[in-house]
Amino acid sequence: MDFETIMLVKKKHIATLTLNRPEKSNAINRKMMEELGEAIEDVAGDDEMRALLLTGAGKAFCGGADLDIMPGGGDVKDLAELGVETLRRSFLFKASKKIILGIQQMEKPTIAMINGVCVGAGFDLALSCDLKTASEKAKFMCGFVKLGLFPGFGAAWLYPRCMGVTKAFEMLFTGDMLKAQEAKEIGMINKLASPEKLEEITLEMATKIVNGPPVAIRLMKSQVYRGMGSDLNAALDDAAVCESITLASKDHIEGITAFREKRAPLFEGK
Repeated sequence: MDFETIMLVKKKHIATLTLNRPEKSNAINRKMMEELGEAIEDVAGDDEMRALLLTGAGKAFCGGADLDIMPGGGDVKDLAELGVETLRRSFLFKASKKIILGIQQMEKPTIAMINGVCVGAGFDLALSCDLKTASEKAKFMCGFVKLGLFPGFGAAWLYPRCMGVTKAFEMLFTGDMLKAQEAKEIGMINKLASPEKLEEITLEMATKIVNGPPVAIRLMKSQVYRGMGSDLNAALDDAAVCESITLASKDHIEGITAFREKRAPLFEGK
């Protein structure tokens, strides 16, 4: 697929989706929102792809949102005149919901490779991924509070789950910058690397995942998120169903056979 504001490359079961407006710090404009929705749907439906890798071109991951995605082009007076109901049903929120849910609810594991500045809507985009790697030079910021805004791309749900409630409140209430090292220390980032090594360590993680059993991994992802809103009793009932599915899978037979033959398994997702 050909895009104007993003790039999508599929190779060795990994779909790499790159925000591609480096001259604008990969800020999200209307066209990018449209194309992200299309690309995410494409990857979700491609059975050859076992993981999604999301990153930014150039020195930034994403500098937030461009004004052109706002109703009326972002003119404050025009926004006030539109009214809450019209704003709520605008392209901005419909498209952002499609993108954030498309990533977070995708059956396949998703990895954000954060190569630089990651703020506002771009921060939410990164946190919607299951795993995050980051450059030592990466910086994170919410920033909505400084504009008198509530963060409309899911930050209030994503932050506490990715960094804990206390730090989430700090980021939301102050709009302060979070540096990469602290992000790693609080568990928001899985792996931290130099800019030169970031792609290498991220691809190493992604390759390990796509070489794993796709059925089991898809079930693990769904049950982790489902478990956040259920009790242990329900989780154990779900676990019985999910493990039964994998016990009856060809991947399980391959895993056991490979273990006995002392070789690496070749999982096919069946």
